[in-house]
Amino acid sequence: MQVVARHGFEGTVLEIAELSGVSPRTIFRHYKSQSALIAATLKDMFEAANRPIDGLPQPSDDLDGWLKGLTLALHTRGVQIFGEVIWDLLQAPRAAVPAVISEIIEAQVDFRRRAIQHLTTTAWQAAGGKGQAPESLSSAFIVQLSPFTTKTLMVERDQTPAQVAALSADVLKTLLQRAVEEQNRAQPDIAGAMSTGETEN
Repeated sequence: MQVVARHGFEGTVLEIAELSGVSPRTIFRHYKSQSALIAATLKDMFEAANRPIDGLPQPSDDLDGWLKGLTLALHTRGVQIFGEVIWDLLQAPRAAVPAVISEIIEAQVDFRRRAIQHLTTTAWQAAGGKGQAPESLSSAFIVQLSPFTTKTLMVERDQTPAQVAALSADVLKTLLQRAVEEQNRAQPDIAGAMSTGETEN
């Protein structure tokens, strides 16, 4: 994981072997190819990034605290776990990536999509939203909880993961409030239209 975080898909079996204190031959007894080793490493990285976050308050009790804890944990993990491989995950054309690596990435994309939807729904309901969260809110959660966002702001704005997390928490809080307010404003209109329709009938 250290080698892949440092060098991305270009991490070599030799460097991994040296860091692990074993010979390349020993590694190839367990993995058929460098691609298989990188794929297994990516899987471990994703599992580490997706582990439960301890110590978060219940969002229904403290939505601000939940958002701050969630964003801090995810932005910090993104840097600590993925390092430079995040650029390979973002930029590598899928056709150029070995199938064994591509399968791991696709499985993670599917998992992340479902996890972000769950987090969005949890925050939406805790903020007082009713029904399904707006699509725009789901998109905001995808962007604000992404390790790509962390790395981009670290490189282009010289921010720390903690600063990125604070910004993300503020953005999500603002967008949640706005979405709930918009829904609340729309509710009287719907109720009024239904009432008018019933009267006319």
